Amino acid sequence: MTSGKFRRGGTALHAYTTIFKALSDETRLRIYLLLGEGELCVCQIQVALGMSQTKISRHLTVLRNAGLVFARRDGLWMYYSRTVPGPRSLGKFLPQLSHWLESDEKLMASVVSDPQYATLSLEEVARIAK
Repeated sequence: MTSGKFRRGGTALHAYTTIFKALSDETRLRIYLLLGEGELCVCQIQVALGMSQTKISRHLTVLRNAGLVFARRDGLWMYYSRTVPGPRSLGKFLPQLSHWLESDEKLMASVVSDPQYATLSLEEVARIAK
């Protein structure tokens, strides 16, 4: 009853639904938009959003499982950056979506709780985060 073409399309459909589910949460969308500025340490995200490290890490796990962010460890610090997930069509869609979102000044102004986080050193951010 189901054609092979429909089943193959299901894989792409699943990739899109996973991404939309990941970005449908306000905190995860805020994190994703923050990462548009470049790579950030978990503690920088924590201070910028005014949330606990546990909550931030949980949301980053969802974003990572959706293929939206990449994590790397450098000593004690975990750094996250945006990545473009699998299917080729997503490679075109996500940058365009990011552009649309980032061009909304009111949205971008509501992303961070404390805009001063970016001027702090990692050590200072870590001290504040504790």
